[in-house]
Amino acid sequence: MFASSMKFLLGIVVCGALASPLVCSASAAKGEPWKFAVNTPEAFALQAAKVRNDMGPDGRYREVSVAERAVVEAELKKIEELLQHRGSAEKLNDSDQVELVNAQETINAVLTKNDGDRLICTLDQRTGTNFKVKTCMTAFQRAERTRKSQQGFQDALMGGSATQSKGN
Repeated sequence: MFASSMKFLLGIVVCGALASPLVCSASAAKGEPWKFAVNTPEAFALQAAKVRNDMGPDGRYREVSVAERAVVEAELKKIEELLQHRGSAEKLNDSDQVELVNAQETINAVLTKNDGDRLICTLDQRTGTNFKVKTCMTAFQRAERTRKSQQGFQDALMGGSATQSKGN
């Protein structure tokens, strides 16, 4: 399940909703730099215009609600500002890259209605070092990891294993 839901991480997930992929590398999960296909503000403007057109009355995403449309617009604006600020996606620092990918994944989740499959990336500091690692998981995987962690903590707190009755 883990491998199938990751969908080769960044390489395939972003290709579903937008006309051309913004991020085209599965290397981010390994802490390597992302590779960008839409690298400039001008190229992104063309892609964003297509998404906006596809959300129109006769477009591919015409069923998107007003609230969902507002979310997509806000995320498109966030990506546009990031690209305008640095001039290209490759010049973004790690934190901005994570923000860009998360905005992209939010857009994809809204447009394809697959919020559980939305990829969420974080920049985590490795224990005992100053190095930071890019970690990417689907929303479902993050929720499942949190649930299992909380369940394990609760089991340990209650003084028993998962097979024992709680509180006895």
